[in-house]
Amino acid sequence: MTLFFPPMVYLFFLILGTLIAVSSSSLFGMWMGLEINLMSFIPLALNLEYNKKSSEAIIKYFLVQAIASSMIIFSSFYSFILDGNYFMLSPNILFTLALCTKLGMAPFHFWFPEVMEGLSWVNSLVLLTWQKISPLVILSLLFYGKVLISLSLASALIGAISGFNQTSLRKILAFSSISHLGWLGSMIFMNSSLWISYFLIYVMISFIITLSFWLLDLNYFSQLTLIQNLNLKMMIFVNLLSLGGLPPLLGFLPKWTAIMVLSNNFPVLFILIISSLMTLYFYTRLCFSTFTLFFQNTTWSVKMSFKKNIFILSILSLFSLLGILPLSVIFV
Repeated sequence: MTLFFPPMVYLFFLILGTLIAVSSSSLFGMWMGLEINLMSFIPLALNLEYNKKSSEAIIKYFLVQAIASSMIIFSSFYSFILDGNYFMLSPNILFTLALCTKLGMAPFHFWFPEVMEGLSWVNSLVLLTWQKISPLVILSLLFYGKVLISLSLASALIGAISGFNQTSLRKILAFSSISHLGWLGSMIFMNSSLWISYFLIYVMISFIITLSFWLLDLNYFSQLTLIQNLNLKMMIFVNLLSLGGLPPLLGFLPKWTAIMVLSNNFPVLFILIISSLMTLYFYTRLCFSTFTLFFQNTTWSVKMSFKKNIFILSILSLFSLLGILPLSVIFV
């Protein structure tokens, strides 16, 4: 696909839209930043990988985001008209629902795995990480508590349950992202700024995993069984288990932080821990299946020159113990 402008121009506006949204002091400025971000991501996604599958995914993404944006501008208009006198429905409820739809939280999550399936790994990384920054920051400033905690718990459970029996690695990461949004939403509900550190660690782990899958040209679970190098398998599953929050890997550190923040709200914490255990179950099942099933012949090309770089990045997943002990002392 030929773009009207170079890709760097769209990348600039992608970053600019996020900065406008998170730094604006008005609802209109937030909405405008979200729209700039949306309209910059679409041509970038189509330019990197243009085929029937990707174009269908982008259309779905655009329609869902457009509906959510219309809800945001409607809730802003509704709030201006009522001027603080809420007769039936608080504008914050609509605003929270719209932002949760943009994030892909349950029960508005159906578009997210389908869009992920049609994108390249680079676009998938952007959708998993950068595209979540603006809605999460705005949601932390303006939210309706009962709606947010309900959607967060639903996301944690549905994201964990839906990950079972998935063969596509993109869909596994998508449902994992939905489950992590449940933890993030719960921390935002508790008015804790530590959700930022949770999100940053999630971004780091997602970057390592998607980079590994891109460099090794992996798309489906069956391809993991074709890897003959045991070290590569170990690196991939250390990062996957870290994403699931298995101690003492790096992914356990943000969940330990969340447990400390939510320690006074046992019902919410119980549901989140159960969902995390379910996520770890199917990650562990993938790990055992991959190490027990082994084929001698490979059928795809591997960029082996980058193996050392993946190994260095994977070492980061083993450093969580350096932060868990001081963190536990602070909360105690």
